[in-house]
Amino acid sequence: MEKRVKDGPGEPMVAQSKMDESTVSELEVKGIEDLTPMERKHLLLQLARDGVKDPSAGPWEITDIIRGEWKAVKATLTQPIEIGVKDIGRAAIFQVSLDITKLERELETAQEE
Repeated sequence: MEKRVKDGPGEPMVAQSKMDESTVSELEVKGIEDLTPMERKHLLLQLARDGVKDPSAGPWEITDIIRGEWKAVKATLTQPIEIGVKDIGRAAIFQVSLDITKLERELETAQEE
């Protein structure tokens, strides 16, 4: 299921499920400023997917960020990232695992310059 991310100039990033069933704004995630824009996008998309399953989820707080070393997956370099997230509304803690690709990181770096 494809997701959409909306991010206008000066506006907080918002992820929305394709069927508009769930929307998550970066304003709902305490500590998200410690993530890169690409990591934010991936995390928000994951939280929006989870929101479709459980509409009572959120707001959230990032409790831990662990960035692993670059590794090759098939022909693509990826950097595994583990993000500890606390669902404040449900008092639940869970881990989100992401693999950020080298291409995404390069695009992100080029946009910041």
